[in-house]
Amino acid sequence: LTGASVRMKPLFSLLFLLHLPQPSLFYSLKNCFTYSYDQTTSLRIRTSYGIHRIRQTDLCGFTRLKDLDLGHNNISNIEDGAFSDLSALTSLTMSFNQLTNLTQLDLSQNKIGSISKFAFEPLNELRTLTLSNNHLVQSSDIANIVSHCPLLENLYLDNNKLTSLQSYGLSLPLLKVLHLAGNNLKFSVHSDVFPRLQSLDLSFMSESVIEWDVPDKVFFQSLIILDLDWTNLTIETYQSLFQIVDSVKSLDLRGIGRFFDKGLLDFTCGIPSLRMLYLQYNDITVLNNSLLQSCANLTELDLSQNSMTDLAESSLQMLTRLTHLGCSDFLNLFSLMELTVYDNKISKLRSCVFRNLRNLNLLNVGKNLLLNLDNSFDIALPSLHYLHLTDNNIAWLHKGTFVNVSSLSYLNLKSSAVTSVDRGAFEGLHNLKDLYVSTNMLEENVFDDLPLLENLNIILHYPINYQLYTSESVFYLPSLQNLEITVTNEACHPIIKYVFKGLENLRRLKLHKFLCFTPDQDTFRYTPHLIQLQIENNFEFEPVPQLFLPLTELEKLGLFENKMKSLNFIFEANLTKLKILELDNNELTVINETVFEKLPSLKYLDLSGNPFVCDCSNAGFIEWAIRNKQVQVANAYQYRCSSPSSEEGNFLLDFNVRSCWEFTGFLCFISSSALVLLTLLSSFIFHFLRWQLVYGYYLLQAFLYNSKKRRQGCPHIYDAFVSYNVHDEDWVYGELLHELEERQGWKLCLHHRDFIPGKSIFENITDAIYSSRKTLCVISRRYLQSEWCSREIQLASFRLFDEHKDVLILLFLEEISSNQLSPFYRMRKLVKSRTYLSWTQARSHKGLFWEKVRRALECGHEPGDNHNPLTANA
Repeated sequence: LTGASVRMKPLFSLLFLLHLPQPSLFYSLKNCFTYSYDQTTSLRIRTSYGIHRIRQTDLCGFTRLKDLDLGHNNISNIEDGAFSDLSALTSLTMSFNQLTNLTQLDLSQNKIGSISKFAFEPLNELRTLTLSNNHLVQSSDIANIVSHCPLLENLYLDNNKLTSLQSYGLSLPLLKVLHLAGNNLKFSVHSDVFPRLQSLDLSFMSESVIEWDVPDKVFFQSLIILDLDWTNLTIETYQSLFQIVDSVKSLDLRGIGRFFDKGLLDFTCGIPSLRMLYLQYNDITVLNNSLLQSCANLTELDLSQNSMTDLAESSLQMLTRLTHLGCSDFLNLFSLMELTVYDNKISKLRSCVFRNLRNLNLLNVGKNLLLNLDNSFDIALPSLHYLHLTDNNIAWLHKGTFVNVSSLSYLNLKSSAVTSVDRGAFEGLHNLKDLYVSTNMLEENVFDDLPLLENLNIILHYPINYQLYTSESVFYLPSLQNLEITVTNEACHPIIKYVFKGLENLRRLKLHKFLCFTPDQDTFRYTPHLIQLQIENNFEFEPVPQLFLPLTELEKLGLFENKMKSLNFIFEANLTKLKILELDNNELTVINETVFEKLPSLKYLDLSGNPFVCDCSNAGFIEWAIRNKQVQVANAYQYRCSSPSSEEGNFLLDFNVRSCWEFTGFLCFISSSALVLLTLLSSFIFHFLRWQLVYGYYLLQAFLYNSKKRRQGCPHIYDAFVSYNVHDEDWVYGELLHELEERQGWKLCLHHRDFIPGKSIFENITDAIYSSRKTLCVISRRYLQSEWCSREIQLASFRLFDEHKDVLILLFLEEISSNQLSPFYRMRKLVKSRTYLSWTQARSHKGLFWEKVRRALECGHEPGDNHNPLTANA
């Protein structure tokens, strides 16, 4: 098939997903909508913009596909071999496309005006061809079709522009069905080209154009079905046609609208094989005794849609072979199984008309003028299973109305009229499974006589002042599976929490305008096995989480048109098995996408028709709708913005969510930059200034303890506190202690001897320093490596600079370079600018050394005596 060059949208990505062994069909597609749970051999593709082209590789691998529907697209081109892999295909639909020329296959609802001679050459197995609603004109086009299709059985040429059909050049030995409706052509057959034709459709033809030229009835000897509905022919043409088709069993004369008073039915029923006759929409108002006199052989007659007001007593008495009828008066119709008198004006249904219908299985008296059913079923109808009484004006159902039709399994009483139902109205219907009823109120025990009822549909016409006063259940129906309740008026009435008591096995529940405001949280307490719940069009309906807690098996929840403003109830509703959630046409403006984390089984979500706000409050939902792979957000790309005014009318998913992250991104940049700078600064300080920081820390501690000791006013107990490392203990005991205490008489404080047990080490050091007039630091390399020695000298140096007294004596046991004093930068500065005691230099003059120590211990008693605070001019 070829056509005009148009913009194409490839099918590859969509068909790849559909061709997976276990395809995931719950995803958001921008231009496509799919919704299925089962993997089948059927494929239907619809897109918003239409597919323009089918390529050779698009359908590769679909070897098990049986049904393919590509209708309602914009296909104008199909490459050769595009269907080569569809070996199992039995049905292909491509109607309503843009195909303009036939090269391989052509179908209905296109613009085909001509057919190539070789168009169908490779289709030797073709059995059904549909070319309806195209622009075919020439009879030669039909010859071009059939010349290469010897097995063709069904040919549909409805609604083209054919002006003639001639037998010359045609050969259709196996053709069974031929449709030529709406062509207004000259039908000329002078040879037996349709030896097996069984069905011929010539409907919607006008007498001003059609010509019937068939000289021999043998040409239609196999014809069984003839459709002439909505034709406008002359009575002579009808008569001529009926004389040719004497094998027809089914004749359709709907909507011809005349000639019934001119003997047309005599010609019609003169067809000896005729058994089924359809006469709908012919404005027959009175069925008299003679109208069907010649139609005694009919087994099926449809007279519905005729607005009949009167039936003569013997109008159907001659139809003794009837099995399906659309009227009344049924004398002697013992075999009648189905009776339909739908859409007439019958106002009274008397029981006597059914007295011989022992085998009646279906009775349809819908859309008539019945006011009551009193005495209508006084005669038993033991075989009646289906009773349709829809759209009548039945005002009251009295007790025992249906007691004689106890075999009913289906009863439909739906109507726009208000019907009062007495208790016991359904008495005797022990086999009823489906009930549709319209009533003005719910009462207790009305449905108690229906033990096998499975499906119940109630239309409630509430009185304005109605109140359901009961503490018990309205229903006791242990077999009920499906319940639908619809309230017609705008009145809102409180519903008691026991209303569904007795429905423990209910599986599906639909409520329209039935639950207004916030229902009692125990409303669904008695329906724990619900799998589908639909609540729609209620007034100010705001559900609470407790309302859904009993519904642990719920799989589908529909909350339509309820003016809901929030979904927060889902957080605590415990709907872990919910697969389908429909929330369209509410007043939801902002969607918190985290609510769907509480629905782990969710596969399908519909939020259509809500007034979304297009700002950053919906940014999270927009991202979730686009990115999530589990939930199909139906029609998500068609959601529109209602506010702010600058975004009104725009598509929700087109909103630029990046702008929402810009400020957050800036804050993250500032924070991360500050963290990086802090890390760099900390590394720098640690590497270059760590000892200065440690020194500063010690000075702070010294300051705090110094302030404390000043307030306490501690007296000097010792002459000197000796600060030394434990590795230098031998020298301290052997030299220092012997000289200063034993020979010179000074009172020294030594940590191993004079520290008070139980106190912290730091507090003992501080007390020793401030309880001594001076601090004598015996410094060695190990001394400088000791943490506690370092603290002692730091505290002592702080006291030195704070009190401005000669309180610190430095005694070096080893030669130590100034670089090794860098952690104690103040001491390093003092050592460089002042003298100090050195044991290594005084070993040959020990007496002079100890004399200098004595003078250092003696001086510095007054604040002004501090010209050499280290060694007192040593």
